[in-house]
Amino acid sequence: MPTPRLSVVIPTRNRAEDLRACLAGLIPQLPESAQLTVANDGSTDHTQEVLDSFPGIEVLSLSGAGASAARNDGLTVSTGEIILFLDDDVVATPGLVERHLAFHSHNPAVGSALVGLVTWDPRRKITGHMVWLEDGGPLFSFNTITDPTSVDPRHFCTANVSVKRDLLDRVSGPFNVHLPRFTDVELAFRLAEVGMKLSYDEDAVGWHLRADTPASTDERMFVVGQASVLLEEIHPGMAPEAASLGAVRHAKVLVAKALTPICEVLPTRLAGRVWAARAAWAYAAGREDAIRANGNRV
Repeated sequence: MPTPRLSVVIPTRNRAEDLRACLAGLIPQLPESAQLTVANDGSTDHTQEVLDSFPGIEVLSLSGAGASAARNDGLTVSTGEIILFLDDDVVATPGLVERHLAFHSHNPAVGSALVGLVTWDPRRKITGHMVWLEDGGPLFSFNTITDPTSVDPRHFCTANVSVKRDLLDRVSGPFNVHLPRFTDVELAFRLAEVGMKLSYDEDAVGWHLRADTPASTDERMFVVGQASVLLEEIHPGMAPEAASLGAVRHAKVLVAKALTPICEVLPTRLAGRVWAARAAWAYAAGREDAIRANGNRV
């Protein structure tokens, strides 16, 4: 079967060294016919210097409208039949591009899409908290996939996913620029409504360069909770449910925060319960904050 032409779209903002590692891992894998577009979303660091050191990249200079707008703008100049979305802090391990292209060569239907594994960079320190995040916590959850040929849209992850251009053209946007979070999932459900069948390849691996702590997870989950209110208005029933912010829950999170400094030496299951209590509280608190800001409308 002929190999379809590939376009890669990477949004970036103020992650110059991560972007350097991303491009260094990706570019040697690209076939000559591939198109690579980096949407530089108002970076103020030395991102442009990094981009200048990699000839052949199509660079879009944007004004800081956010990752969703950057992906949309990158898509407007992409001419490939297959669009591969990567994040600027993800390193494509050897074979990632080849596996995405092989999948689409063998699955030419417009709706066929492939998500690859995103996991922590093994060359960096991986804490127990980070392991929990992708194995029971609110991040990635690729380990819960039971049938790699029929994957729930909630696993659609634009850090490492490829989609037919014709499928993306069936929906508006395609990324919703008004959502600060849930953009992957929101798009995935709209794509599923117009025929997407998502598959998963655990060997198309992207190494995530980010590091997370309980505090950074709390901050992210608070924003996720805020965004869930808007998601609920757009797609009722899509946002995860939030725990009650009652006195018992408050007491639990206070205990969890007190135990956090020793979690890395606690038994895995107990540590996971501590981190989960914190994340659940942060999500619920963010949701309550947004509801108050919206005049108690959900």
